[in-house]
Amino acid sequence: MILNHNIDNTKCYVRLSHFTKKEEDYNTFHNIYLFGVQSISGKILTFHGMTDYGMLRSRIPIDQLFFTDKSTKDVPAHFKQLWDCFSENVSVIRYDFLKDKRCQVVLRDGSKIWATYWFTVDWYNNGYSDEPSDYKCGHILVADDGYVLCQPNNRIYWKDSNWITKDFPIPLSDIKVDSFLQSVETVSDRWVSEDTDSYYYNLKEK
Repeated sequence: MILNHNIDNTKCYVRLSHFTKKEEDYNTFHNIYLFGVQSISGKILTFHGMTDYGMLRSRIPIDQLFFTDKSTKDVPAHFKQLWDCFSENVSVIRYDFLKDKRCQVVLRDGSKIWATYWFTVDWYNNGYSDEPSDYKCGHILVADDGYVLCQPNNRIYWKDSNWITKDFPIPLSDIKVDSFLQSVETVSDRWVSEDTDSYYYNLKEK
């Protein structure tokens, strides 16, 4: 079981009211360096971070993190992450192809916001992720308004002036959900068997 992962050290802000008992701290933000991410089944994605006054905090929810200390257009936590984490088993990667890519995200209420790619979490070894029609990874994005999101593929329209130059050609209602993950060893009458001491066994020379 994998619970925690390193991420690139990233400086951002955390809402002070997450640390204190004072409601008036809601609109105050403190500096924090994030260095890890944690996934707990059935909970929101959380992070590990260190403040600039030496307080180490774990399990900081994604909705408490910002890339500006003057956030004025925040959205609710259930807009930032649509589904709880599927499992403690999660891989974390920053895809080079998506690094700093711009995208438009469709939020829960249908509104659209702009964001920038940060990294990706991908769950495995659980009933949802192992079912092809339920599988979802989570792309961690920084919204232009400063908050952080965890969004699946089907909520994101990617932008790239060098490659994505065409209008979306497929009606959304025509796009199907994956229903199976193919295996090449499930067709028994096509199995490859080899019981000789020849390296190339039954391959024939031309």
